[in-house]
Amino acid sequence: MSPEPENPLRHLQPLLGLCAALHVYRTTLQVLGEQAWEPDRRRELLTLWRPCQERLDALLDVLPAESAGPLRLLRQEIEDGLLDDPPCLPAITDALDALEQACEQMRLGFG
Repeated sequence: MSPEPENPLRHLQPLLGLCAALHVYRTTLQVLGEQAWEPDRRRELLTLWRPCQERLDALLDVLPAESAGPLRLLRQEIEDGLLDDPPCLPAITDALDALEQACEQMRLGFG
């Protein structure tokens, strides 16, 4: 019995969910600006990152290892930047840019 062919659209729903969560996160970072350095705002950034983590986990669960690896590294860069004291906003923003670009490339691959 041969294995079922993989359905590439099974990646689309988690990918779109991640893109939406990243958009909310990016908008929040832009609104907060330098206020993100404040302790209360830092907790807010960590809390708002949670939906991104969950959606990224859902996407990573359905991606092949060669596609998931770079996304895992970008996630780690963002989380490391959030845990720095004070948070490293340029590093977070750079990794977020790269993660959004990777998601956009994947999304275009489904078109």
